[in-house]
Amino acid sequence: MRKIRFLLFALLALLYVTNVNALDRGDRFTKGNITYQVTQMGVSGISPSSYTEVMVVSSDATGTLTIPDIITDKNNQYYCKVTAIGSQSNMPNVTAVNLPHTLKTINANAFTPSKITSITVPKETDNILDGAFSQMNKLTEINVEAGNPKYSSEDGILYETRSTGKYIKAYPYAKPGTTFTVPTGTYGVALNAFAKHPTLTTINLPASIQDLPTSEEANGFTGASALTAIKVDPSNGIYKDIDGVVLTKDGKTLVTYPYKRDGVLNPTYDGTPAQHPGMVYKIPDGVETLAKGSFALVNEVTAIQLNDVKTIEKGAFYATRNLRNIELGASVKTIQDGAISGTPDLTRFDVASNNPNYIADNEGVIYTKNKEELVLYPSGKGGEYTTLPETKKIRNRAFHTAQKVTKVNFNANLEEIGNDVFQYDSNLKEITFEAPSKLQKIGTWTFYMTGLETLNLPASLKEIGWTAFGSNNKLKTVTIADNSQLKSIGVDAFSNNTALETFTFNGSSVLETVDGGAFRNDKKLTHFNFPATVKTIGGSAFNGTTSMTHVTFDAPSQLKKIANAAFQEASALENIDLPEGLEEIERDAFNKCTSLTEIGIPASVTKIDPTGFQQAEKLERFDVNKNNTVYSSVDGFLLDKNKTKLVSFPPAKANTYYTLLPPTIEEIGEQAFYAIDKLENITLPKKVTKIDKFAFDLTKNLNTIAFLNKTPVANVDASAFNPANVNKAKIKLSVRKGAETAFASDPFWSGFTQRGTSFFAETNGTGNGETEYFPLSQYAVMIVGTKADVFTYVVQPTVTNQLDNKTYEVRLWGDYALNANTTNIEEVVFKNTLDYVGIDAFKKQDGSSTVKRIYFTATAPTKDMSATKWEYIDNDGNYTQNEFSSDLKIYVKKSAENDYKNAKGWKKHYDKQISYKIPGEVTIQNLWGTFAREFDADLGIYNRETGKGKVAAFVAQKSADVKVADPVHTFGIYKFKVESIDMHEGVSSDGDESYVPADNGVLIEARQGRTLPADFYYAIGEKDNKTYTITNNMMTGVTVKKAVVNSTTADPLYAMSKSEGLFKLIKPGTSFNFPVHKAYAKPQDNFSGAAKVQPVFDEEDNNDVTGIESIENTTTTDNNVYYNLQGQRVENPQHGVFIHNGKKVVLK
Repeated sequence: MRKIRFLLFALLALLYVTNVNALDRGDRFTKGNITYQVTQMGVSGISPSSYTEVMVVSSDATGTLTIPDIITDKNNQYYCKVTAIGSQSNMPNVTAVNLPHTLKTINANAFTPSKITSITVPKETDNILDGAFSQMNKLTEINVEAGNPKYSSEDGILYETRSTGKYIKAYPYAKPGTTFTVPTGTYGVALNAFAKHPTLTTINLPASIQDLPTSEEANGFTGASALTAIKVDPSNGIYKDIDGVVLTKDGKTLVTYPYKRDGVLNPTYDGTPAQHPGMVYKIPDGVETLAKGSFALVNEVTAIQLNDVKTIEKGAFYATRNLRNIELGASVKTIQDGAISGTPDLTRFDVASNNPNYIADNEGVIYTKNKEELVLYPSGKGGEYTTLPETKKIRNRAFHTAQKVTKVNFNANLEEIGNDVFQYDSNLKEITFEAPSKLQKIGTWTFYMTGLETLNLPASLKEIGWTAFGSNNKLKTVTIADNSQLKSIGVDAFSNNTALETFTFNGSSVLETVDGGAFRNDKKLTHFNFPATVKTIGGSAFNGTTSMTHVTFDAPSQLKKIANAAFQEASALENIDLPEGLEEIERDAFNKCTSLTEIGIPASVTKIDPTGFQQAEKLERFDVNKNNTVYSSVDGFLLDKNKTKLVSFPPAKANTYYTLLPPTIEEIGEQAFYAIDKLENITLPKKVTKIDKFAFDLTKNLNTIAFLNKTPVANVDASAFNPANVNKAKIKLSVRKGAETAFASDPFWSGFTQRGTSFFAETNGTGNGETEYFPLSQYAVMIVGTKADVFTYVVQPTVTNQLDNKTYEVRLWGDYALNANTTNIEEVVFKNTLDYVGIDAFKKQDGSSTVKRIYFTATAPTKDMSATKWEYIDNDGNYTQNEFSSDLKIYVKKSAENDYKNAKGWKKHYDKQISYKIPGEVTIQNLWGTFAREFDADLGIYNRETGKGKVAAFVAQKSADVKVADPVHTFGIYKFKVESIDMHEGVSSDGDESYVPADNGVLIEARQGRTLPADFYYAIGEKDNKTYTITNNMMTGVTVKKAVVNSTTADPLYAMSKSEGLFKLIKPGTSFNFPVHKAYAKPQDNFSGAAKVQPVFDEEDNNDVTGIESIENTTTTDNNVYYNLQGQRVENPQHGVFIHNGKKVVLK
């Protein structure tokens, strides 16, 4: 039975193991083939001032196990000294063990199970607990290293020197023999010294024995399964034996009864055929006291005649397995708590009617004479039981291991239920409280491992003790009545209740403390509401409540502290509104809350441990109350009040492309990035000068650190990139051009063997000036400056570093990116997915700017607008910094306009500057013009929205079709037919011939009159998700900046005359400065002399009638102009195919 109890406690301890990255007392971790448990925290660091202490709890080693003196924890943050071997330290395949010289303690039932046959205790070990080796069933000898001042070994038996004398401490389980005589001079026998020995039948105690200690569950010989007699030398002055049973010398106290000693066979006490035969033991005459544990685990007796016994001490009959009859006569005056328990065949107690202190009720339950205290319930009694109306207290262990009881009804006058009362009552499903209940206290471990399914506790209850309702795996609901007087829920009070779903206060409450582990590992608990009176949430109070989705606090909350790991691994917790008044959040408080996305920090909070929210992988922001005097937040980063120190990095901020920090940061705090698996890259702001302990420890996927400052950070703690966990060789440093030497020679940063620099590329045309691109990750770059001398600066989606041929996405436009630019860039076109726009992004060093217009082709608005992201906003809500000047025009796609205007960082800041209508850029004075743009352009949107200003775009000359006669002009004009862009791989599905793909020059025609309306506008094309290859285009567009074009006699070029609507030959042999966003022509045919050329549209493809767009009746003709298919004007068209308002029509 004792072994079972040890195992139960070991299993309970296992439930407390948590897979956390931070280390705390009680945590377990494995190094090599040994699992350790932390017993005492020391100081972290590469060279600690004090060691963390650990004990060995198990090993999967085979053969000889050598336990090291010093190890590091699994995260290599703490140096740990191995100082103990734990209870139930499971080592099933170990045959020999070498113990460390740091070992101080060996706990009870160590090395269980194992195959170890011999063990040597180090000279430094000074605390071997009773029963330390009692479960090692292969152990034949225990040796002690020379020089140990406390322990020694003789003939393989362990002895301990105490202040009073020499004790036999442990007799090896497998040491052979049936008789052992304790050496003369031995002063005492320690508890469990001979426990479980399987062959000893007789033990002889010498005259020197002065001390045979016992406990409520054990004595020195507990469970020695063959032992029939313990003989005492007659000359011993303290003890004697009567037939092998040990008594004190005066015969008044029975100290120990051997496990295997038979009673007197008496058929009167026989039970059922399946039960042990009736064996009666009569307590010897004169014995007044049965010592604690005197009959613990005794197997052979079934009945006890107490004779003259006056006192039965605690645990005297603990787990006396076959006991079913005990007669309590008038002499019994004292029955200590739990005197008789774990006796499954004992169904009732009989107490003599003339006993002055005790009675048995009708069901054989023992009470004090006044019926106010329930003393003992027979362990073998089953069914339902109701306490007597007079009962005020149920004594400790009264129902201990009563595994057949199913229901208990408590009377109204009951005030206290003691410790361990219903422990292990596995079939107890229900308890009730008679109203109005006066119950005030439930003790420790009271209902541990019962079968309770529901629990309704009375309002009068004030205290619930340590583990009072722990490990009730069938308990689903707990309800506490209105006007509850409960002030404290004890340590582990409801822990490991794996079925518990709800815990409810049905009204008002005065609860002040939810102690450590109170609801630990209650994996089905979904929510918890804290009464306003709660002041403290203890360590690990809700650790492992993986179904907890929300937590609420009644107002006005008095909560002051959330202790270590209080909500650790509450993995379903999505949000929590911490109450005003809270002052402290301790380490790991919300560790591994993997569903938590944001958390508000009240003004009252003055202390937050940097590990308080680690591994909360979805946590994207801290929002700190502006009135907080210690902390602040910017863009969700937790900072100190001055915004100069990063306290904690929200893990969800980690981004594959870039991870920026607030530019005000000067110090990276201790463990700020600790164990953030998603962190692949980080960009350190210019002001950072210090990186604290373990700041980047266990960032296993970190591959890039980018430095905005050209000077290396000098103050870096040795553990910041813990060398035991961080491989510097796998992390690339990205620095600005010109900083390479400084980083390569720096004592710390030179250890990062991969170093890259910003690079320069001409991405707006050869010879137009370079742009500096700064890699912030393996995938993305930031534009940090440009020398480009262009009219329209184009940001392409990607750029290739020619030094290593690596291609990056261009995702960021840096702060002050045009600060050093000396040219006159007037427009910026972003053709990329732009995630970040920096402060004063388009201003020069003197604060001026030549940029007037910006075009965004992406449908998703830039998400990181720096002025908003870094909260450059005063107390009145006004921006103190800006990305764009107020007169800058911002153009976006029509489909994205509302998204931009309502996006964070844009709304109410730039929404009035945003439009999809691009005015003033497209003009036609006389029927024809040209056009080119760096992005897809929709020239037809104006007509679709207003009905006016229809435009068509043409690109190709129809060959061999030149006309030379013109009745209007006095000079020779060559006319040639042109075909629309839609006929040459344009956006043919629309058929309105007005969609112009990026970087294509086109000839444009006004189709409703010879000019375009003054308010004409176009828009960024919506169909830029594909690349268009326009075929046979005779037009060449000029984009980015004006171009110098050269026309030759052999290869003549033509420019459009705006006023005449005619192409004019660019004089051969001269360089012509062609304006940006226009196009020049290179027709297929050569025209003689300084000819002027008039284009004539032709939309008929090989006279195919399917080219006709509409049919009109002659009666519907109006005064608009009609043309025949040769481009000649027809004043009175009758029948046939004509061109009308830019379309082919058939008149009939």
